[in-house]
Amino acid sequence: MGPDHLDNSQAEIEARIRKLERSTIVGLLGMILFLLVSIGAYYQFSMLPSLSEETWQMLGAPPPVEMISLALVVYAFSGIILILGRMANDTGSYRGVAHAGFLTGFYTFYHLSGGLPDNFWATFFAGLSVLGLENYLLWMRTNTAILRAKAEMERLKKKSEWLDQSQSDE
Repeated sequence: MGPDHLDNSQAEIEARIRKLERSTIVGLLGMILFLLVSIGAYYQFSMLPSLSEETWQMLGAPPPVEMISLALVVYAFSGIILILGRMANDTGSYRGVAHAGFLTGFYTFYHLSGGLPDNFWATFFAGLSVLGLENYLLWMRTNTAILRAKAEMERLKKKSEWLDQSQSDE
């Protein structure tokens, strides 16, 4: 293994570290998306146009608020349990953007049923819990991978120094 190979390996590890550092931006994307939708929900989606009568007829009657609340509780608990399971088994990938989409659905159903003002904070804190745990899992995995890559880089540097030392002794 020559010095060129060591330099290439170090460059590959440095590129991997930069890629890992950029991957945490994906975690912010899901959280930002959720917060933007939450701001709209807080203001009752007043920035959006009202639905026409034909659209209301096509949609039909909205679900009862109690059913939406039950679905939100089931979703939040199952989401947290699944994230904890992925954390314990170190499997799966980041799913924050999908969670932001589901939570947008809860805001939408509450809005259409007229129950958003009373259920905004429940939805918001359920979303913060699920997305916060999802982002923590992403951060934890990323940090672990970066630490491993830096340790690998250190080993390569020591090996390079050892090779340089042994070549100079000859």
